[in-house]
Amino acid sequence: MSEKKPVITVDLGGTNLRIALVENNKVINRVMHPTPRGAEAIVGLIAKQALELAEKEVAGIAIAAPGTASPQMDRLSKAPNLPELNDYPMAAEITEQTKFPCIVENDANVYAMGEVFYGAARGLHTVVVYTLGTGVGGGIVLNGKLWRGVNGAAAELGHVSINEIGHLCSCGARGCLETFASATAMARLAKKYGSNITTAREAYEQANMGDKPAQQAFVRAGSALGIAIAAILNTLNPQAVVIGGGGSSAYSLLEPEIEKQLKVRAFPAALENFKLLKCTLGNDAALLGGAALIYETFETQARAALK
Repeated sequence: MSEKKPVITVDLGGTNLRIALVENNKVINRVMHPTPRGAEAIVGLIAKQALELAEKEVAGIAIAAPGTASPQMDRLSKAPNLPELNDYPMAAEITEQTKFPCIVENDANVYAMGEVFYGAARGLHTVVVYTLGTGVGGGIVLNGKLWRGVNGAAAELGHVSINEIGHLCSCGARGCLETFASATAMARLAKKYGSNITTAREAYEQANMGDKPAQQAFVRAGSALGIAIAAILNTLNPQAVVIGGGGSSAYSLLEPEIEKQLKVRAFPAALENFKLLKCTLGNDAALLGGAALIYETFETQARAALK
């Protein structure tokens, strides 16, 4: 296979903005800045840093951002954490300033592309990825292609209901997976069960030290994840599920309960050769995933143009 052009990838968060040059599946150079306020300031900073990082012609710029990307991947149609970017033509503005093609995608989707093409699930082609953090996100790759749904809103895995009368979720529904398996939920459950902690990190540390209430929180989170993953197995029959995000540091506490639920809830055929995996790329998943997304998107467009 011929070498592909390098790519500029962007991990845009509400607090920090990370921009990298990716070549031959590796991050060659990177910079990080506090995320400025205002759409024009954000786009201007991305364009400036992209031009400085691009040592030669690049295949494109991929932006991983929190929110729902448009079907055309040219903007965020909904960005709760960065409302100034709601429906703002990010891709067109960045292309205007850099002359490089640009695409915009949900950050959890891009994270999933990284883990599937370069991380824990490398070599597999049908994979579901859960990202455990302040919330619970996810991405679905089917036959090597990112599944975005009709309107770009697919894989909101954290908002699958586990208990229809459960805790109120930030989305307005009750009993979502996010109310059990996010960092916020793990801390809340640990305190509910009697642990004297204030953060998910403290709950994790206390659980590893034998604190029963903290351990019970991770048992409940793992059980909820297992129920949700069993439903995914019975629906999509993937080769693997990857547990990612910051919450994956608690994988050893979550995995036994996930496996327990899979054994009693997933169809036996769906469990044959199935792999439950922990992420391997850490904070670089979205940066590397952006490169995979650029290649997959532009190659698909090129094939379509030849028909």
